[in-house]
Amino acid sequence: MKKEKKSLKELIRWASRYLALRNVENSQVVAEILAEKITGKKRIDFYLEDISIDREKEEIFKKDIRSIGRKVPLAYIICEQEFMGDIFFLKPGVFIPRPETEILVERALDFLKEKNRFSSEKLRVVDVGTGCGNIAVSIAKRIENVIVYATDISSLSLEVAKKNARYHKVSNRVIFLLGSLFSSLDLSLKGKIDLIVSNPPYIEREKINSLPEEVKKEPRFTLDGGKEGLDFYKKIVPESVRWLKSDGGLMLEVGYAQAEKVLSIIRKEDELVEEKIFRDLQGNKRVVFVKKK
Repeated sequence: MKKEKKSLKELIRWASRYLALRNVENSQVVAEILAEKITGKKRIDFYLEDISIDREKEEIFKKDIRSIGRKVPLAYIICEQEFMGDIFFLKPGVFIPRPETEILVERALDFLKEKNRFSSEKLRVVDVGTGCGNIAVSIAKRIENVIVYATDISSLSLEVAKKNARYHKVSNRVIFLLGSLFSSLDLSLKGKIDLIVSNPPYIEREKINSLPEEVKKEPRFTLDGGKEGLDFYKKIVPESVRWLKSDGGLMLEVGYAQAEKVLSIIRKEDELVEEKIFRDLQGNKRVVFVKKK
């Protein structure tokens, strides 16, 4: 008996309506992305060809659409996220990279390229709380003369980060370490780091329950920055002084309206100077940068 097949165009129309009724933004695009996942074809093909799918794929597609309707992040369903124009693998339980963090990477690259002009020594970078490795891998992919030490407390995150490093062919330039903040770094690296970067948890604890439902599906420990959202900055900033070499940089992503508060923490450290703030594409103060004397 021949298996019944369903028109993909019809399924996409159904999915788009289904998601729109559940207040999912860009419902048509989301439906098309999930259709790409099950067919292996590009979105443009859906409208150039008359594509049908069998019952098994139809059920998978509908299951994915219903998951989106329950506010499961799209990145957790397709198990990937774009960052800096590259694909990064993901799993549920691992923090999803945001476009805003590209500002951090771009400014870090500027700093490291400038350093490279005056030194032939291999540059050392620490990525604190690496998650899926998007920051560490993006830096290592664009600067060959670098070694990145990427730390995280989650073994699942490090498993995914290592996969991303292999995929982008930078495993020889990124060292992944399991541990909180700087705790897993070899003590011989103290005073020898050229740049420390971090996108730490910075959401105020009392605001977490009012976050969008899909954001609340991410691990709480990757979001919760404590009462004021500043707990991790209070740990990272003083510790960074011990690890940075003279003229080394500290670059931190910050949340909305947090830049001045983070700078107040930084100003308690006499050895950290030359403050700079970089804004994101929406004009928000997004990245704080300082150097060690």
